Amino acid sequence: MAGKAFGHDYKTDLVENERLRQEQSIVNWIYIGVDTRFDNMAKIGLTTGALGTRASGSQNPFYSLLCAFKIKEGVNPDVVKSIESAVIDLLGQHYQCISHVTSGRPSEWFYAEHRVMRELVHDFLYDKFNWQMYSYHCAERNIGIIYSWENRQLIHGSNRNSYQANDLSSPPADPACFMPGGCGVDCNCWD
Repeated sequence: MAGKAFGHDYKTDLVENERLRQEQSIVNWIYIGVDTRFDNMAKIGLTTGALGTRASGSQNPFYSLLCAFKIKEGVNPDVVKSIESAVIDLLGQHYQCISHVTSGRPSEWFYAEHRVMRELVHDFLYDKFNWQMYSYHCAERNIGIIYSWENRQLIHGSNRNSYQANDLSSPPADPACFMPGGCGVDCNCWD
C-alpha cells in the first residue's frame, strides 16, 4: 500500500518524530532575566545554546533568569537574533531602556515590572513569530501558547526546576483531554 511501510503511516511518523524533537530540545530561547533586588528592571536576551548557560553567565550575583520562551529546534541563529531585535524594539516602545554607564549605549535592560513585561513579550512572540516558536493555538480557550520555562524557585518559592520547555498555560490543554476518557492524568478533563 502506497504511503505505508511496515504497517505505519510515514506522515504520522514524521509528525511524531518532529514533535518529539521539539519536545526534547533544550536550545534556542528568548529569555527574561532579572536583578532579584529590583522589581522594576528586567533584561531581554537570547541563546541559541542551552538555557542554563545564561542562568550563570552574569557577574552580578543577584542576576537570575525569570522565564524563557522556546524557539523551535532548527531555526537559524540569524533568525533567532532578528526575533530578539524585534522584541527589543517592542520593549523600547513601552519601557525606558537602561543605557550602559561607561559607553552610554543602550543595553538589553529596561525599567519594567518583569511580570507585565513577561506577558507583553509572550503575546508579541506568539502574534509575530508563532511559526518560529515552539507553540500552538488552543481553540478551546482561543489563546496562543508558547512552550516556556519559568523559574519556579524565584516565582513560586518552590524547588529549582530543570531548563525544559513546558506548557505553562493555566490549565494546560492536552488535546487528549477532549477525547472520551480524557488524557489519563488527574486533571479533571471533563469538569
